[in-house]
Amino acid sequence: MRDKNTSVDVGPKGLRHWFRTPIGEVYRHAESMILSAVLRENFRKEVLQIDLIGWEGEFHEAMRFAHYTILDADAPEESEYARVTGTPDEIPIDTHSIDIVILPHTLEFESDPHQVLREVNRVLKPEGIVLLLGFNPWAFWHIPRFFPKAKERTPWHGRFISRYRVVDWLKLLNIEIEVSKGFCLLPIVKSSPDNKVKSLLGKAMAWLPFLSAAYFIMGVKRTTKGTPAFHLNDLKERFISPLSNPEPAKKSLHEKGKHANLH
Repeated sequence: MRDKNTSVDVGPKGLRHWFRTPIGEVYRHAESMILSAVLRENFRKEVLQIDLIGWEGEFHEAMRFAHYTILDADAPEESEYARVTGTPDEIPIDTHSIDIVILPHTLEFESDPHQVLREVNRVLKPEGIVLLLGFNPWAFWHIPRFFPKAKERTPWHGRFISRYRVVDWLKLLNIEIEVSKGFCLLPIVKSSPDNKVKSLLGKAMAWLPFLSAAYFIMGVKRTTKGTPAFHLNDLKERFISPLSNPEPAKKSLHEKGKHANLH
């Protein structure tokens, strides 16, 4: 989409162009590694991605046996993957029909991120998975977004949301968080998983809120279950099996002041 007040592309389309810049490629490299690893470990049949990002091929192989669909408002743009025209706040897909939903920086560029998550929760099957990528608003590397001129460019014009706030929103929708971490500590150098020392150092430093340029969240939609009024063990204690008591049970009857035992 295009902002009426500027001459630059904003939203998902502008983000696709930004991912082709030198700094955008660093983010893209780190994010594709995370998505590939998670998708390879969690194979599901129906996968939906919200917004076309332009580098789907870098993680598509990890889910090549799944039915992969991209929801995007800019349908005319060419893509080798199945496309559905629509907006994230009104997903034109049946309820409880998707196994995995991928949100690559979707919330930052939507006017109502709560509604987007509600729609994601609606289309997800029970035990379905949501994979979410976001920019860390507290990162030192994102200082340019506070300058007036920078705010007119992608991605700095977006509304960055903290990882902890997104986690809270997901929990309210009964989505259990399985992974929540920061990554891309140095967004000017491509990271490599081959160096174990750098990998361990990166995991330790990722907890520092000002270093991670982006974050990744993986959540699972849990189904609510009714709370039982009692447990099976309680029943066993209250009711004794007739075979467990060798003597027959007796009842006491008081009638006209007399006491009698009835067998």
